[in-house]
Amino acid sequence: MTPQELAELERYEAVVDYVDREVVRLTPRRRDPAGKVAAALAFNAALGDPQRAYPSIQVAGTSGKGSVSALLSEALHAAGLRTGLHVSPYLQSFSEKTWIAGRYASPTQLSEALALVRKETECYRADPDCPASVHGLTSLAVSYQAFARAGIEVAVMETGCGGRFDLVQGLRKALCVITDLALDHQQALGETLNEIAWHKAGILAPGVPAVALTGPGKIVVAAEAARIGAKLEVARLEDLVESERSLRFPALGQVSLPRAASGFELRYLALAGLALDALRRAGWAVSASHLQAAAEAPPLPGRLEQVQATPRVVLDGAHNPHKLEGCLRALMGPPPGAGRLHVLLGASGLRPPEDLIAALAPWRPKVTATRLELYGKRTVPSSDLARVAAAAGLSAIAIEPPEAALDAALADVAPGELLLVTGSIYLVGRLRDRWIPRERVILSGSSGARRH
Repeated sequence: MTPQELAELERYEAVVDYVDREVVRLTPRRRDPAGKVAAALAFNAALGDPQRAYPSIQVAGTSGKGSVSALLSEALHAAGLRTGLHVSPYLQSFSEKTWIAGRYASPTQLSEALALVRKETECYRADPDCPASVHGLTSLAVSYQAFARAGIEVAVMETGCGGRFDLVQGLRKALCVITDLALDHQQALGETLNEIAWHKAGILAPGVPAVALTGPGKIVVAAEAARIGAKLEVARLEDLVESERSLRFPALGQVSLPRAASGFELRYLALAGLALDALRRAGWAVSASHLQAAAEAPPLPGRLEQVQATPRVVLDGAHNPHKLEGCLRALMGPPPGAGRLHVLLGASGLRPPEDLIAALAPWRPKVTATRLELYGKRTVPSSDLARVAAAAGLSAIAIEPPEAALDAALADVAPGELLLVTGSIYLVGRLRDRWIPRERVILSGSSGARRH
C-alpha cells in the first residue's frame, strides 16, 4: 500500500471515528418528533442550507428504497447529469453514503466536508436535551456539503426511517417517490400499516410531483397527497410491464431490459422508470436508454449479491419479514423451494426474532445464528435466534463471533447448496469483507459489486 493510500485510510478512519462513535449518544433522547424536525432544519440553516444548493429526489418506503434510489442515480448519471446519491445505512464503508458522479466520496472529500460541519455538531452535541440524533445530523450534513462542494446538479436522497419526522428535511424537492410499504420500525412508526403509510407520506410536498405503485398503504398516501396538494401519480405494475424484458411508460416509451426481471427487481425497475417518466414530463432530458443503462449497472452491494459460486454464497441485508420473504422467493422460488438452504442469521434488537424466523420457516433452512456487535445499538443474542428457530422446527446452532459462524456455515454447505447471509445489513457488511475487503471499497470508490 502506498503512502498516499495509507494517508487516505487515516483520513477515512478519523471521519468515521468522529461521526459514528465520538458523537453517538448512548442514552435515550427525549421523544419529540416535531422538535427533531425543527432541530434538523435549524442545524442545516446554521450551515447555510447546503441541501438546497441543488434539486433533490427523495425516496421513502419500507422495501426497495435503496435499490430504487440507486437505479435513479445511475439513470440520471447516464443522462449526463452530475448526480449525488445518499443512502442509509451503509454496508461496509461510510463513504457509501455519499456517491458523487458514479463513485463514492473519497476520504479527502469526506474530511473536507466534515470540517465545514464540525463546529455546529459540537454546539448540538453540548445540548443534552437535543431531540435529534447529532450523529444523524452530522452524517447527513457531510453528504450535503460534499455534494455542494462537488457541484452536483441533482441529488437522490434515501429517507432513513419513516419520512415525516426523519432527519432528511429542508430539501429543494423536484420529485418524491414512495416504494412498497409493509410493517417495520413499528416502535417508531406505529403498529398498523396505515400509520406507517402516513409517516412515509410525510415526504410529499405541495405542488411537487410524486410517484408510487399500487399496493398496501397507498390509499393513505393518496389521501395525504390530496390533502396537501402534492401531484401524486399511482400506477399499476401491470400497466407498465409488457414482459419480463420490456416496460412501457407514457413519456419514455418502451424500455427494453438487458435481461429478464421478475419479483421485487421488476417492481423496482418499473417504479424507477415511472419516476424518470415524471421527470421527462417536467422537462428533464431523460430517456428510455438511461433506464436501460441503470438496469445494466452493478446492483447495490448486499442485495441478492452472489459473492461465491462453489458453494454458492449470497448476501442480502433483508432485515424484516417482507424483505426476507421476497429474497427467498427470488432465490428459491415458492416454498419449500428446490435444494438445501443454509441461512447465516444475525439481527438487530429492533425486531422480534420470531418474525424473521416465521418468514424463513416455510423454506425449512438450516440456521446458523450469530450476534453482531454494534456501537450504540441493541442486537439479538445468537442463542435467542437459535432457540426461536428450533422452536419452529428448524435445525439451528448458535456461533459467535460472525466470522466464526461464517467459517462453520461454509464448512457445512456442500457444492450445489446455497448459503444465504441475511437478517441485518450490518452483518452482511461485516462478512462481505471476506470477499471484498473494506479498504478496497474505500480507496477505489466502488463497491466491487457485479452481476452474475
